[in-house]
Amino acid sequence: MPQTSDEELQIVDIARLPLPNEIDGPDCMIGPWVWVRRRMRRLVPWLIPRQDPRDCCCHHQVDWRQAAEIAVRLVRQAQTIGIDGIENYVLDTVASNEDLDERTETAIGLLVGAGAGIQLNDDPDDPWRYFDGQHRVAAQLDQGVHQTII
Repeated sequence: MPQTSDEELQIVDIARLPLPNEIDGPDCMIGPWVWVRRRMRRLVPWLIPRQDPRDCCCHHQVDWRQAAEIAVRLVRQAQTIGIDGIENYVLDTVASNEDLDERTETAIGLLVGAGAGIQLNDDPDDPWRYFDGQHRVAAQLDQGVHQTII
């Protein structure tokens, strides 16, 4: 179900999310070795080195380790303080305090934005595991991100 409010923002271990196997492109996100590496990175992350951002596609160009770490830290901080409007708090804090490139700021917005974040499908009869965000989850797995926002 798509997220609709700040109350639904959750910090999760990315290894607990379903593998985004329904991806059909771009080429850097599909193929048997990609799936094997991704599965192994979830189960035994110390065996597979993290990938740095790369130029193959828009999803891999983002430094997801940096974006997820900042988003998780700011969401956790806002939840602890009890701030209403977590999305606005995170985006305002990033814009005013973080020395980030536009791509990373956009990625943080995609992680915390209502209706834009990683949205899991909770219907067990549906073959799709995600409403949205499967490419972002795949890129985060590829880069060795440990926690993200759904």
